[in-house]
Amino acid sequence: MLTKNNVIQLYNDGLVIRRHRKKHPQQLKGEYDPEGFEVNIYTQHLLSEHDRDMTLLHEFIHARDDRRGLPNTRPCSPRVEREAEATYRRRPGVLALIKELYGIRSGRRE
Repeated sequence: MLTKNNVIQLYNDGLVIRRHRKKHPQQLKGEYDPEGFEVNIYTQHLLSEHDRDMTLLHEFIHARDDRRGLPNTRPCSPRVEREAEATYRRRPGVLALIKELYGIRSGRRE
């Protein structure tokens, strides 16, 4: 599962979150860009705050895996979805830390 230490390390390494109001051409909710070391969130495709939270966790797992040298799988691996869900349920402090570090407010539209 994603940990607070993973999040802190990614933050310290300079991971950026970019929120886009435009739609993604492939209808993605989010994507991790290893070249720019950034997580892109496409707010037009998010259905709820929960959807946004799951997307954040999902993309942070990709960023962590990239830092570990693991291959970025396309289409996305079901493992990443399972890990994001498990982190959401069992470690709510991880998501709270992401929101605090990156200044993410509650509510779907930002």
